[in-house]
Amino acid sequence: MPEEIDGKIFRESHEVENPLSEEEKARIIEMAAEFNRIRDAIPPDQLRHLPDKYGDEDRLGTPKEAEYLAEVEERKKRGEYWG
Repeated sequence: MPEEIDGKIFRESHEVENPLSEEEKARIIEMAAEFNRIRDAIPPDQLRHLPDKYGDEDRLGTPKEAEYLAEVEERKKRGEYWG
């Protein structure tokens, strides 16, 4: 049964209306593996933190928005916010 979390609906694989073919799944897995190979080849001193706008802001407009904004303010105080 679909589950709603923070305004988003999640379904189990058997509930999807248009499931991926085995060829599509294999292609996606290979693309992810290639991404991981490239990412893992980057020296640690060249790694960069992505700004929060690339993920954390998903909580804006949900019941957890106030909690997220409070966390952002705490991280700003600690110098850990790159947004």
